[in-house]
Amino acid sequence: MTLQEEVDPLYLEALDLEEIYEEDRINDRDKSQPYRYGISRPVVISIHHDGVWSSLENGGKIWRAAITSPGAKNLSAVLSKFHLPKGATLHFYNTEHTDRTITFSKLQNRDNDKLATWFVAGETLWVEYYEPANVDAPVQLEIESVVHGYRMDALESIADMNRGLNDSGDCNYDVNCPIGDDFDSQKDILKKAVAMLTLGNGYLCSAVLLNNTNADKTPFLLTANHCLENSDPSLWTIRFNWMSPNPVCATGDESADLLTNFTMSGATLRSSNSESDFALVELHSQVPDSWDIVFAGWDNSDLDPLFEVGIHHPNGDIMKICRDDSGAVKEDANGTQVWLIGGVSVGEGDGWEIGTTESGSSGSPLFNENGKVIGQLYAGQSHCDGLESNSDYDIYGRLGVSWDFGDTPETRLKDWLDPLNIGVSELGSLQNILNIPEVSIEGSLEIYPNPVSNTLLVMNNRYPNLTYQFYNILGQELHAGSMANTINTLSVVDLAEGVYFLHLIDGDTDSRITKKILVDR
Repeated sequence: MTLQEEVDPLYLEALDLEEIYEEDRINDRDKSQPYRYGISRPVVISIHHDGVWSSLENGGKIWRAAITSPGAKNLSAVLSKFHLPKGATLHFYNTEHTDRTITFSKLQNRDNDKLATWFVAGETLWVEYYEPANVDAPVQLEIESVVHGYRMDALESIADMNRGLNDSGDCNYDVNCPIGDDFDSQKDILKKAVAMLTLGNGYLCSAVLLNNTNADKTPFLLTANHCLENSDPSLWTIRFNWMSPNPVCATGDESADLLTNFTMSGATLRSSNSESDFALVELHSQVPDSWDIVFAGWDNSDLDPLFEVGIHHPNGDIMKICRDDSGAVKEDANGTQVWLIGGVSVGEGDGWEIGTTESGSSGSPLFNENGKVIGQLYAGQSHCDGLESNSDYDIYGRLGVSWDFGDTPETRLKDWLDPLNIGVSELGSLQNILNIPEVSIEGSLEIYPNPVSNTLLVMNNRYPNLTYQFYNILGQELHAGSMANTINTLSVVDLAEGVYFLHLIDGDTDSRITKKILVDR
């Protein structure tokens, strides 16, 4: 019997989703509210009262538990108590071990002891906690709910409502589709700033990572104020770089998936207001140096754009893009100050010339012709009519209004995005992997040759508890393990030429460095 077979999952009652489907038929057209993909289901699972403990030969121990929600396409967990001791790890996975979350450690400990996970595919969610033999500090783990995802995973359809990947309309353009020589080069940078945002309650929005005048990579994320409704940012989870490697450009074909692990959990609300429907949060974790992520630039001048581009995750789908050549104009939408992309029912124009937005695109960024964020999606009536847009309108809260609205930092952007108070009206983007500090853990540690063609050498004669992780530019882990206190070799013979990242961790001090490695032959 395997360790997994020793655990009896907690079985929840099957959900009757017919009423949910009927609600979704109406709500899915409403971009002024987050997109629902799942149902929050209360549970109580504590590491001190539930699950099964197993002892290992090395003196460590493992705790396992499982939750089954029949018919779920995916499941995620919300923890009311989360505090791990140094050296311990936690992760969640499905029964087949084909999908799993990132590995959580003490680095995710928060003052409020809360945590939420990204979802994994399947109707059973496994929880596994590992504690090494030398750990004597207490652990806190208690799951208070799971989100039963009834769409956002399967390619099949039940009553046309139970879809996931490729759920958005057929007129959508994958973000890697060309949208014009005057913007394609900017798009290939800006797409790396856009994220899909799950709200810990079965709903989701889109968002964008923003740069600030310190250029210090503070992880500020901009989304819509209405995405805060009935949600706690400390339970938000964020996924970057979810885009198809084989783009589909409004042909109705299905986009191929790309498995990446650019996810992180938790944020703190910094500012928001309904006047321009914005919310700015700061992520609890710094963006790892090895992630090919971008901190987007912005423009607070409130000048009308010549044309504008939106990048987003409609209906929780893989990243899409849309373009309007008419130029957005300023409007007051029942008290909310917006950019109007005019369509057949409101304003002038024919909506988006390329693509569209849909529910789930809420909070996604609007870029001007210079690739600067000027707003975030608030509402609208644009959607697909077959392979074409319906030519209707969309409205975005204006960053220029959000910039200095109100009398406190809690209602405006400028205190956070211009901490130097230099008064600039626009700021450029910051590319994460091009701005990695070349620092080293104190002591004797050498990594060479770089560039490397066949074998990378790591000379370590100081750190007896050094571990490594080796990633490609997509954030996919290729190798991991421990480094001996001597000469270590890492073969790159089977790897394609390009940029990779070697992440080293000193287990005694928790000091970390990331080294860019160039494979070149």
